[in-house]
Amino acid sequence: MRRNDESGQVAVETAIVLPLFVFMLLGILQLGLMHQARLLTKYAAYKAVRAGSLHNADVGAMERAAVAVLLPMASQAANSGGAEVIKPVNDASSFRDKWESGFKDNQMPDADLKFAEVTICGPLKGDVSSGVTQSGKEMDFDNPKAAVGGGSWDDSLRTKLRVQVTFNYRLPIPFADVVIYNIARGLEIPWVLRLGKTSSRREFVNGRMSAYDSAAGNKIYILPIRATYNMRMHSNFYLTQKALPEDNQCIFPF
Repeated sequence: MRRNDESGQVAVETAIVLPLFVFMLLGILQLGLMHQARLLTKYAAYKAVRAGSLHNADVGAMERAAVAVLLPMASQAANSGGAEVIKPVNDASSFRDKWESGFKDNQMPDADLKFAEVTICGPLKGDVSSGVTQSGKEMDFDNPKAAVGGGSWDDSLRTKLRVQVTFNYRLPIPFADVVIYNIARGLEIPWVLRLGKTSSRREFVNGRMSAYDSAAGNKIYILPIRATYNMRMHSNFYLTQKALPEDNQCIFPF
């Protein structure tokens, strides 16, 4: 009789501990992959700003450069079961095959998000005065007037391209993806505990996160991983191409 009681106790203890143990293993694996994705995002920011400095701050060129770097960590939905598949990139042929399999357009087929997004943090259009442009159409990157100007800190940054790369990382580990996404998203955290509680701040965050929440509703859990980089320009800013934004849209919170 005592042996049966002990057996039942072991079953209860196992039922309590086993899910936590499994989550711990899956969570460690997922966090390790996220750390690797973070490191790649930093390198992708460097490659993106380098492409932009050579190609007149062209956002399309910068995003293609970022996706090429992030390709080893980018995943796609499997054919069935809702799982994520990360195809390895071991050589040039595997890179080409994965690039052509749905990443070259930089658009997720099952979510309203890009794999990699590039946002220009600066310079802004207001930073580039007409005094250092050619007929208001472009600014010479090597024009001393552009770099010196009035001698202020902002003037010295006018010839430096500053970008933010957002890697929309699809969490590939089942069960851990749901928990980690909900923890990072913090939907249940009161706004008074966040960095700002005004209605405009709330609308800004919710507007930026609507695509992620919509994907999570379809059981696709995506976390934005961001990194910034700046580099001196090696080609002219073309103002007529609307490459430079009116204001800084770079953000750091989730």
